[in-house]
Amino acid sequence: MSLVVYPAIFEEDPVGYGIFFPDVEGAVTQGSDLNEGMEMASDALGIMLGDLIDRGETVPTPTAIKDLVVSENQFATLVSVDLSEYVGSTNPVKKTLTIPQWADKLGKDLHLNFSQTLTDAILSKSIKPGH
Repeated sequence: MSLVVYPAIFEEDPVGYGIFFPDVEGAVTQGSDLNEGMEMASDALGIMLGDLIDRGETVPTPTAIKDLVVSENQFATLVSVDLSEYVGSTNPVKKTLTIPQWADKLGKDLHLNFSQTLTDAILSKSIKPGH
């Protein structure tokens, strides 16, 4: 799992909430209530960041929530998303690799899924802001 967290601004309006991410251009959505708004916000964030990663572009650095300025009908909150659900094709590709014997033993002792562990590690390298 490759979890990222970004601040979002929720703006109350007559039909619920408009939601945008100050750091992620195009990540805009809405929800009729807070629960739907959080779900929609996470999805919008995942779609936009996944697209940036797929195109090889830089992922923006999240602003600290304490640095955001909101108006009277707005509030800021943090929204998380598992980017592994939004990045590229999930068709498996067979790879052969070599790891130290100690890593193989430890991984087996921990009941790790080696393919998933490698996938998560590669994705985490691509979502570090500024890379």
